[in-house]
Amino acid sequence: MAEGTGETRLTMLGHYQVAELLGAGGMGEVYLAHSPSGRAVAVKVIREDLAAKPGFRERFAREVQAARQVSGAFTAPVLDADTTGPTPWMATQYVEGPTLADVVNARGALPADEVWRLASGLCEALRDIHRAGLVHRDLKPGNILLAEDGPRVIDFGISRVVDATALTQSGQILGTPLFMAPEQFRTPRDAGPPADVFALGSVLVYAATGHGPFDADTPYAIAWNAVHEDPDLTGLPESLHPVVEPCLRKDPAERPAPETLLTLLSSRRERRTHRTSAREAELARTRRVRLRRGALAAGALACAALAVGIWTWWPNGGGDGSSRKPLATSGAARPTPTPTPTPAPVRLPGWKPWTKQVRTAMDPPDRMLHCRYQYSALWCTGNGVLAARLDPLTGEVLWQREGPDRGPAPLLELTRSATFAAAYDGDGTGTNSSHKIWTFDPATGDPLLERVLPGTETCGTADHTLFCTHDGKISAWDAGSMTPMWTAASGWELFLPPAGSPPGSRVHVVRRDPDQRVIEVGEITQGDGTLLWNRRVSPDTDVVTISEKGYVYAASPARQDMTGLTRTDRRTGAEKSVELGAPEELLGIEGDVFYTHRGGVISAYDIAAERLLWSSPTLHEGFSAPAVAGDRVHFTAEDGSVIALNRHDGVALWERRPPKGTIDFSQSDPPPTSQLRAPVIMGDVIIAPAYDSRIHSFLAPDPATPPRAKAPTTAPPTTATR
Repeated sequence: MAEGTGETRLTMLGHYQVAELLGAGGMGEVYLAHSPSGRAVAVKVIREDLAAKPGFRERFAREVQAARQVSGAFTAPVLDADTTGPTPWMATQYVEGPTLADVVNARGALPADEVWRLASGLCEALRDIHRAGLVHRDLKPGNILLAEDGPRVIDFGISRVVDATALTQSGQILGTPLFMAPEQFRTPRDAGPPADVFALGSVLVYAATGHGPFDADTPYAIAWNAVHEDPDLTGLPESLHPVVEPCLRKDPAERPAPETLLTLLSSRRERRTHRTSAREAELARTRRVRLRRGALAAGALACAALAVGIWTWWPNGGGDGSSRKPLATSGAARPTPTPTPTPAPVRLPGWKPWTKQVRTAMDPPDRMLHCRYQYSALWCTGNGVLAARLDPLTGEVLWQREGPDRGPAPLLELTRSATFAAAYDGDGTGTNSSHKIWTFDPATGDPLLERVLPGTETCGTADHTLFCTHDGKISAWDAGSMTPMWTAASGWELFLPPAGSPPGSRVHVVRRDPDQRVIEVGEITQGDGTLLWNRRVSPDTDVVTISEKGYVYAASPARQDMTGLTRTDRRTGAEKSVELGAPEELLGIEGDVFYTHRGGVISAYDIAAERLLWSSPTLHEGFSAPAVAGDRVHFTAEDGSVIALNRHDGVALWERRPPKGTIDFSQSDPPPTSQLRAPVIMGDVIIAPAYDSRIHSFLAPDPATPPRAKAPTTAPPTTATR
């Protein structure tokens, strides 16, 4: 369900009358509701599939219990909850006001006087939290609501009882890196009340300057700075240094308690009171009222943040306080994009949402089909499915042909007169390798021809032509008629682009050394196999793809364990490169942007500019290649969900779960990335593969508001273990 629509699928939760949907996220939904007396509350409702997982209700009950233990003027209290019923929910006080992240994003750093008042309220909140025997462990701008009568600290999803056994597994890191204490990176189990004080110091620096004290371009650098470097207090008013600096000491024992800070803040506030005129106070009040009215929905969503501490170092929902789903957040400060009007959804005439299953005799349940849109039809192939043609408007399977359930997925090439499919039919050793070829009538699926090409090792297509490597040679056939075209004894072998890449018009080749390492790349003509160009590459790299423009992209040392990527211009030899802070898995390259993944964090790097664009943590562990359309980049996750991020800054736009009946990998290791297929994007119509050979089509949810810059509060360090 789209956020900000006000629509609701619920009418009653306990004795609360549900009024409207305030927002949705990875854990569930947040509703505005009213008690029988008319009191407004914010109700967090947990997703049904999560509620059914073993141990989840127990963890949700801990969150409710933790929040109930805290009672103070600067926290949002829990009013009611049901953790055992069919639909678990928790009702909290409905607080009108934006988050601190909203305010800083909207107007920049706060004046020193406002930061003093903020610090006093936060110290009182931490005092009450610690008196209740709790540690918050995720104090950040997105968890601080600025109500008209003072701040409210919210979200106790990853808090724990002081001195109690940690609820997290060994090695897990919980919190938001930019506001985490050094001990949270080193020994998460040992993080006590001083960790909240450290976060307080970081929040105050952010409020007063617009940046964090340990900000950096990558999550790894943030963690390093917090543990080893002095804080960056550039722009912090001198009057705030006596409060902030003690909070940011590396040794937890040297940080002051909230009560000590309150004494300091109270004395300084009294000395500064006479400096604020009545007019200045009225102007400040007016600003708060305007911000409150402008960000009411975002604040209401944040007051029941959708995060429970079962995810490693997940930044607990909308860390920036935005009204978007808290699926992912950015890792570095970015300029605010110019808002643009939200366009009308782009959809095909006559389209409606649909779900279909392409059944075969084998019915491999752990596989996804690879689909693409061409010639006004949806064409799919995969293990057990040679080719299938579907109506993209209705999902009706117009025809399908079954194939082998072994080896890589079949090749699929389309012309207006023939549908061509080729499947590997060998033993993988090269001695008994072959490919079996079929062509079908594209309208009816009737078979046109069938042929076996013995001895072929690797095959690919380009511009309606089939090319295969065999016996040190490369041969070409017309893909529609299977008429032989030529054979070239070149010593080269065909270069296969990453699985799922769109059909190209060029034929690229590689040459290997005796250790089977690629040492040279090139291109041959389609007419007779003549070598057009060639360029040497380092044998210590893994050539990922060669673009139509002639750029050679190579991962170092390999795309599954990549620490760097290099782009080489095949004409000039000029290189651009990006070095990564830790090994990551390459998901795909779109233009000059390459997308990586590690530990649930998706990152985007601009290789032309040789820099990180953004990093966005998610609730998932595996991803398909990216599918870019307009301002969105889409991925299929390991459970079949489709997620969409803003491709400019990584802000989460929406997530769509797969249709029911597909396999649940939540209790086992995720499938390899090679089995995940990217969705097909047709304007705002999304056609997505899922397990059990299912395909579903839906309209991209409307994020309700244009993307905006995120507070630098989130990208977690991908060195943590799950």
